[in-house]
Parts: sequence; structure tokens; C-alpha cells
Amino acid sequence: MKSASGPRRASSCAIVRDRIVSPKGKCGKREVRLPASLAAKLRAHLAAQPDQDSTALAFLSEADGPLDPGNLRRRVLKPLADKVDAPWAGFHTFRHTFASLHLSQGTNLLQLSRALGHHSPAFTLTRYTHLLPGDEAPALDLTPHIEGRSEAEGIARSK
Repeated sequence: MKSASGPRRASSCAIVRDRIVSPKGKCGKREVRLPASLAAKLRAHLAAQPDQDSTALAFLSEADGPLDPGNLRRRVLKPLADKVDAPWAGFHTFRHTFASLHLSQGTNLLQLSRALGHHSPAFTLTRYTHLLPGDEAPALDLTPHIEGRSEAEGIARSK
């Protein structure tokens, strides 16, 4: 883990059919940046765990193994989604929300692509284009640049 305000290096893995597996590609391994307050809470949680090995899971099932995504979806996410009248919400919704919030805040597309673990910004753009506001590019006013150049050219010609 880096400084409290810096990123926490995540151990890149996925749970597939009750097994912990490596990411599909090299882009899947990345740093996950956390706000300092959340990083501090995570540090405290990890310090309270009996297994301090760097490969230990941060969150365990009641059987001290990896959380079962299907069980978590069925027992936690679905009831919460139903309670707030969002039956469409799933785990992937959080990823989509992450991307849309970053796009709305003007995050650099290359940085967002890396954070999502995509192989290229082009892939990120094709996946999340519908989240960008407006269908058309705004008018580009070049008047200040043209006028500025004209004045400079005028001065150069008069000499």
C-alpha cells in the first residue's frame, strides 16, 4: 500500500466458478485509487484480520474463503436493489456508474481506460460513448485565434 493519499495496489484477480483466477489480459492488472479516508478504513480492516499475508483476501465469506458472487448478488445486492426500486441494478452497474461519473467530470479518456482495465481508449470510448453528453460537437469559435494572428501578421508586414 502506498501513502494514505496515494493509490492502493490491488491484487488483480477474479472469482470464476469458485476459483480465484488471474485477469484475462495484462491490462487487467492495475492500481485502484482510493480516497485517503477509504484507504485508512481499509488499512484498519486489514490490520484487524488474522492473516497478514500480502495475498490474503480483504473480505471473506463466513467459511473464510472467497465471497461467492452469486450468493452476494442473491442475498445482498438483489434485496437492496428491490428496496430502492432499482431491480435493474447489478454489480456491473457499479462499473458503469464509475465510468459515467468519470466521464461527466472530464477524466482523461486514457486514464479512464487504464482504470477500467481496457486494452485501449478506443475500446472504452466505444463501450461508453452513450454516456457522453450531447449528440453533436459544439461550435468551435476560432475568432480570437484568427484575430490574434491577423494582428501579429499586420505588425510583421508594417516593419
